[in-house]
Amino acid sequence: MIIRRAGQEPTDRYPGCPRFAIAGDDFGHTSLHVGDLYYRPGYGVPHHYHTGGAEETQIMLDGELECWVDGKRVVVYPGDTVTAPPGIGHAFQNRSGAMGRMITAFPLTPPETIHIDDPELEDATSHPAIIRADSRRGAYADGVDGVEKIELSGDFSGAKSTYTYFVDIQPGASMPVETFNAETAIFVVSGPVVSIAGEDAELDTDDGAVVPPNEQYGFANKGDAVARLCVVHPFLNS
Repeated sequence: MIIRRAGQEPTDRYPGCPRFAIAGDDFGHTSLHVGDLYYRPGYGVPHHYHTGGAEETQIMLDGELECWVDGKRVVVYPGDTVTAPPGIGHAFQNRSGAMGRMITAFPLTPPETIHIDDPELEDATSHPAIIRADSRRGAYADGVDGVEKIELSGDFSGAKSTYTYFVDIQPGASMPVETFNAETAIFVVSGPVVSIAGEDAELDTDDGAVVPPNEQYGFANKGDAVARLCVVHPFLNS
């Protein structure tokens, strides 16, 4: 299923924070719940946690946000990722004068959210749940030229059931055709890219796709600039 940004309208669960849906039960998806969330200057998402298996991965795309996680206050920037396990309080506030933006992802849909009082916060520059931009960059796979993977969340971030990463595809290169036994969500951070398996289509910047279990997918970059995809799996890296 392809989700075209041009045909979407955002929803505001929280004032000043419009969200575009990428995956979820409203689309008929059975596991993934993924959105593209914006933070207008001066706005934020209040302190809360999620129940059950609702682990949340928050991948920064633009701007800077004040992140509260597990009683710590840390500023996060583009490319940084925050993993919030179930039961761990977290929140984000935009104290800057520019728009903030992130991908939020859960390995189940819909997640349950419990709002809680603001905590006593300790300022910090790092946290084990925060993976800084580009700190886990490497080749996508042996023998695949022009494609890199930047890991964002997994067992290395404290995740228990979600694996996320960027895929950077150089002009003229293609990622390998793959298949997994679970839903896979793909968001085009910068494009366009062209499908080389399954549904034959071009996806532009801000478009998304959700691939059903056991269905092949892969993308090529036929443009003249590096294309970046954000990939979300409802299982842990292995």
